[in-house]
Amino acid sequence: MAFTVSNFKSALSKAGGGARPALYKITMDHSKNTGLSFTSDESILYKAASIPPANIAPLAVNYHGRAYKWTGMRTFDNWTTTILNDESFSMRNKISEWMRMMSGQMDGERNSGWGDPTSTGGTWWDGVATVQQLTTAGGVAQTYKFHNLWPTELAEIAVDWSSDMIQEYTVTWCYDYWSSGSGTNSKNLVSDAA
Repeated sequence: MAFTVSNFKSALSKAGGGARPALYKITMDHSKNTGLSFTSDESILYKAASIPPANIAPLAVNYHGRAYKWTGMRTFDNWTTTILNDESFSMRNKISEWMRMMSGQMDGERNSGWGDPTSTGGTWWDGVATVQQLTTAGGVAQTYKFHNLWPTELAEIAVDWSSDMIQEYTVTWCYDYWSSGSGTNSKNLVSDAA
């Protein structure tokens, strides 16, 4: 098959011009505490994230001196987001409060409600995040949903007299699993209750 630039441009045009890394939307909802969910204005401050990797760990089985690889368990890496800091520190304060609710105050002070999932009728420290890959026309091409998500690391913020950039920081999230589907209402997107 001969390669021509016009064939390539035609194929890319049929594919909508290709998926763009800058066209995405992220929403984050705390499952039990709506005060810790991010508003739409706050969600715009997600500078970067990633679509999750898909991993199946190999399981080595030894037989007569040779290792044969079988499919093992599915694993889910931690997920990292980069957030632009606003002057009110609204998202950072919510994440910090979320972490405090899971583990108590920084000095170790606790009360009977902190870190106790039964105090509100369930595991109130987890949440759900959704990453939507958008098309160039503004529609939703693909949706990824992170289930039972919670912050495990809130990174530092650099302060520097020689910089005039907007502050940013990373947050690392743990989650049990992710699901995906085309568009917004796919059968492949598992509900939170599942």
